[in-house]
Amino acid sequence: MSEDKKVMGLVVGLIILLIVMISVKSGKINIGGNSSNVAYNSSQDATDGNSGKNSDEDNGNDNNSNGSGDNSDSNNNSNGGSGSNGRTNSNGGSSSNGSKDGSITNFENTGDKVSSNYKASDADITIQKVQAYSGIYIEDGSDKDVSNIAAIQVKNNSNQAIEFAQIQLYNGNKKLVFDVSALPPNASAVVMEKNKAGFSSSKGVTYGGTTVGYTSKLEKASTVKCEKADNNGIKVTNTSKKDIPCVRIFYKYKSSDGYYVGGITYTAKVEDLKAGESQTVYPSHFDSDGGEIMMVKTYTTKD
Repeated sequence: MSEDKKVMGLVVGLIILLIVMISVKSGKINIGGNSSNVAYNSSQDATDGNSGKNSDEDNGNDNNSNGSGDNSDSNNNSNGGSGSNGRTNSNGGSSSNGSKDGSITNFENTGDKVSSNYKASDADITIQKVQAYSGIYIEDGSDKDVSNIAAIQVKNNSNQAIEFAQIQLYNGNKKLVFDVSALPPNASAVVMEKNKAGFSSSKGVTYGGTTVGYTSKLEKASTVKCEKADNNGIKVTNTSKKDIPCVRIFYKYKSSDGYYVGGITYTAKVEDLKAGESQTVYPSHFDSDGGEIMMVKTYTTKD
């Protein structure tokens, strides 16, 4: 299959997901337990695009990253992290860093009912909606078809960016885990449940807790200029007089209605960027129309 067809397949998938989320927001589609699946050609895999060696991938999928830490690769999906200006909130519960469901902290069920525009007591966030979702799953970069899984729309109420947050809810006795990273102040994101857990509206939703790290600013290196390029590319230019061993570009997808689709933040990588040189990369999940570059970081080593 040609690279143009692969890129087109990815764009079509993103457009379908956007249509579903816009419809959800407007109330045109009921995505509860009896909803119809969104049609998607699953033959297009998560590594579509001419990213080559310049795009970070893990087992064929772009890596998720919370954007935290310097001089370290994002070779695995990350569950947490906070910047120097961040804080971690907790309403209790035991530590569970090795939890099978990916929980940072295992929050107990508070019994506090969650409905539309629920404001969390332990973090500056609002859970605007909790619903079932059927369509393509993007949180792990796999773009697999899913049916009737839990999803939320969450807003960052803080005047700082959320570097990383994990929100835990309960659907009956079932724990739901949602990860979101690089969310600017006053911005919203539609986030799918981390483990693809199913959702039952009849069982209701209650609050567990939120672990969150804030940062005063999402870092964008002053020595690098990033611009959107044709065919869903990103042109990366070293504006300094020194060679840069490694540049990482962190990006998300933003709908025309202004909210981010997915808690995920993808990364693309450029190596050996010489002084004054430009390189163009074509990351798997970047789209020229809806793609937004959240952070740009430079590193002193390639590793």
